[in-house]
Amino acid sequence: MSDAPADARAAEGEGRSGLLAPEADGVFAALADRTRRRILVRLADRPDDAGAVAADLGISRQAVAKHLRILVDSGLVIASPQQRRQVHAVRPDRIREISDLLGAVSRGWDRRLALVKEHAEHAEHAERAEPAE
Repeated sequence: MSDAPADARAAEGEGRSGLLAPEADGVFAALADRTRRRILVRLADRPDDAGAVAADLGISRQAVAKHLRILVDSGLVIASPQQRRQVHAVRPDRIREISDLLGAVSRGWDRRLALVKEHAEHAEHAERAEPAE
């Protein structure tokens, strides 16, 4: 029989350890730059080469190529040779991993906030139940 709260705590522990893993640094460093986030959103819509992404976003191809290298190195994007160009695409599995990591942290905060709310409501109820002097 599974202990659901224990399973949830274990998953959250894994999430926290994943956030602290050295490889997470590269992912979050890549996401820290607004231009890279714009490129990621653009590639999520449609895989493409650096030139097409640059044209769509109104920035130089060289700048896009630099940012794409960082996104590929972080594991968020994959590059595939197609004919004479490199087509870049978002790696949904990596995006899902990041979402899961952040979700674990969020669930931990939700649980803590629920405990604070419960404590406050209990204190308020106890205060109302005391007889007036």
